[in-house]
Amino acid sequence: MIDVRRLQLLQALAQHHTVAGTAEALNVTPSAVSQQLAALSKETGVALVERRGRRFLLTGAGRVLLKHADVIFAEMESAEADLAAYTEGSVGVARVGSFATGISDLVGPAVAALGRSHPGWSFEIVQAEPEESTELLRTGALDMAVTMSSVHLPPSGSTEFRTDPIMVEPFDAVLPYHHPLASSTDLELAADLSDVDWIMSAPGTAWYDCVAAACNQVGFQPRIAHTVDDFSAVIALVQSGLGVALMPRMGWTGLSAPHIVVRTVRNTARRHIVSLTRAGATPEPLLSAVREAASKVPVPSVGPMLSSGGDPAR
Repeated sequence: MIDVRRLQLLQALAQHHTVAGTAEALNVTPSAVSQQLAALSKETGVALVERRGRRFLLTGAGRVLLKHADVIFAEMESAEADLAAYTEGSVGVARVGSFATGISDLVGPAVAALGRSHPGWSFEIVQAEPEESTELLRTGALDMAVTMSSVHLPPSGSTEFRTDPIMVEPFDAVLPYHHPLASSTDLELAADLSDVDWIMSAPGTAWYDCVAAACNQVGFQPRIAHTVDDFSAVIALVQSGLGVALMPRMGWTGLSAPHIVVRTVRNTARRHIVSLTRAGATPEPLLSAVREAASKVPVPSVGPMLSSGGDPAR
């Protein structure tokens, strides 16, 4: 392995041609120059300089090595400049993971915005569900996870991870437009929805656990008529008049379905969306961009839901 500092000495010798001039340029002793030149020749196994009186000239091998040294020094300068820019926050590389609707409503828009405001940054987006995000961060497969409050989060006060809040996402009622409750602009969870047929995901999923906990807290167990694991399928069943659903807000904002209304619900389920990073890392500038995207998530209106797309029920 060639010592880069000795390459710098060879470069200086090519410019000054004498040991004394090289020593003065590098602020070292002449004996140190001679020792380092001898060590460099030993490392490479070839003669790099030849002596002409008091002057030293590079051999053919020395000139070949010096061409590579120039490239190495340029790359080192570029690396130092990039590190300085990274410290200032203008350059970086990051891999960010999130659940599906977090990608469509938060991470995707955030990364797109950063592409304009921080062109020196490079991002890779990976779908990562809450149950796997912590381990992916621990192993270095992710630099940041946009995830949700669940049993899979690290315990409070963890010295291994940093948690930053992004948003509190409410769950909204999605109903057929002809449903008796569709004319109400604001529903109450227990009084209005305890005696209807529900469309839900399977027990053990993040959606089910969050909704069931909210219903139990106000004194009832939802009467589940249909079990599906995709939000677009939920909308299709609601549209057919087969039940109602309590969906996370980001779950319905990208879907297109006429003849359906979305209503806010008092005492509704909520999930906390957070940024998770390793304790020694900074979540910026992505955290601010994700929070900005979160501020633009639509709220229900009194009219029918009219948008497009689809996401898994996570």
